[in-house]
Amino acid sequence: MNYKEKIKFLHNVFGESRLQNDELELTVRCPNCGKPGKRKMCIRLDTDLYHCWVCNLRGRNVARLVAMKKPSAVSEYNQKFKPAGIANISTQSLPEFDPVSLPENYRLIMENTRDPDSLAIRKYAHSRGISDSMLWRFRVGYSDEWKLRRRLIIPSFDGDGNLNYWVARSIDKDPYIKYVNSQAPKVAIIFNEIDIDWTKPVHLVEGPLDLVKCVNLNATCLLGSSLTENSMLFYELALNNSKIILSLDPDARKKQDKIADLLKSYNLDVYTASPSFGDIGDMSPKEVEHLVSHPVQWNETSNLQNRIKDL
Repeated sequence: MNYKEKIKFLHNVFGESRLQNDELELTVRCPNCGKPGKRKMCIRLDTDLYHCWVCNLRGRNVARLVAMKKPSAVSEYNQKFKPAGIANISTQSLPEFDPVSLPENYRLIMENTRDPDSLAIRKYAHSRGISDSMLWRFRVGYSDEWKLRRRLIIPSFDGDGNLNYWVARSIDKDPYIKYVNSQAPKVAIIFNEIDIDWTKPVHLVEGPLDLVKCVNLNATCLLGSSLTENSMLFYELALNNSKIILSLDPDARKKQDKIADLLKSYNLDVYTASPSFGDIGDMSPKEVEHLVSHPVQWNETSNLQNRIKDL
């Protein structure tokens, strides 16, 4: 592949540059720590990976480096040289799985309010601050299938309205198994993608019981506390250049920083809005809205400060 135009563009942005490693790597002055004459930032022209050997600044989207040196050139860079890091993310590597079906005899709680199991689950939901309107909104149901008895079931639908996952949470205090999930691989689905507008900031929380508290937000859940590049959710966030607000629980701060660092390496705008104590699922929708209305932009300094606090 001919990279002459890309090399010329980067040379105009960074000033000093030199080709090496079979002309696949361009060394430039690091916009973070570099001094004149010091070319310690290495950029792979084919993958958009970059790494500074002095300050250890690294990432997968050169647009982030361009923004540090010449913000006005970012748009042109993205138009002319679609970031290879994002281009290389492919949904083709996602695992295939059989279509997901609702549990046997699945029924909506709010359409069966006299059923004893439905009454018990509804009472549990109310104790968790989940109102009847929220039960309607998230299509919460239940089943009399043996392994799913006395479980609150939250279904998920993809962007086309097709069922792609469900989570069943026990309402009993000390169950042998707290959660039972459908068999679809988590990396291959986006929980309730049908409700997401990718043109708006996307709020990420840990699980479905956190998500129901985001009833008035543009949100989805990670189905855990991690996010990897080989997931459908990451693919869509990167593809849509989304602004992301992370709201993980306090005990997952290190994992939240890891997710933020990954997203930031693709030049995405990342913010955090996590409770200082307690879980998102224990808050009211209004409290969650207030929390995310004051997000804090995440950067390498934030990460370093969090690591120092953990020492």
